[in-house]
Amino acid sequence: MRLIGFIKQNKKKELIVGLMILLFILWSFILYNFPPETIIRFIGINNSYIVVMILGLLGGTSILFPFPYYLFVITFAAGGSNPILLGICTGLGVILGESTSYLVGYHGRVILSENYKKIFNRLNKYCEKTQNTIILSIALFVYGCFVPFPNDFLILPLGAARYNYWKLMIPLGLGNICFNIMLAFAGIYGWNYFVK
Repeated sequence: MRLIGFIKQNKKKELIVGLMILLFILWSFILYNFPPETIIRFIGINNSYIVVMILGLLGGTSILFPFPYYLFVITFAAGGSNPILLGICTGLGVILGESTSYLVGYHGRVILSENYKKIFNRLNKYCEKTQNTIILSIALFVYGCFVPFPNDFLILPLGAARYNYWKLMIPLGLGNICFNIMLAFAGIYGWNYFVK
């Protein structure tokens, strides 16, 4: 029975990876035929902020649906959208999506064994100490800002540890906003470098 579950899980992963590769190829084809300025004219500059917020929300719910929203942030920035507004809208969308991971960790704790609950209780007590809260906030900001891995690595265990939602999401969200602003500026300067 475990073998069947393992095979199904691998097929699901292969399907997701295949869909992401297909999306990347499709987006590359679109960019080859339509420059970012044309895409922005079609979508509308104001609508681009709403679109990246929704795509960031989808990307943030990576437990349910991994989505490479980065391609759109880069494209919209290269097309003329304000990179700071793009970063803010995308970062807010990602953090809203990541709230699902926090809820899964927080409420998923009930299925953990008593040993794991004790571990997460100790983790929460450790994180709640004043000096550790400051260090953890800085670490969360730096992680969100510079580490391109999913936030789920941090959010799920801290949710299971019942760490305060706001103490977790505010520094991580600010880090995500900075990351997406940097990504948008990379889109502007990268596109100008390759085109000119």
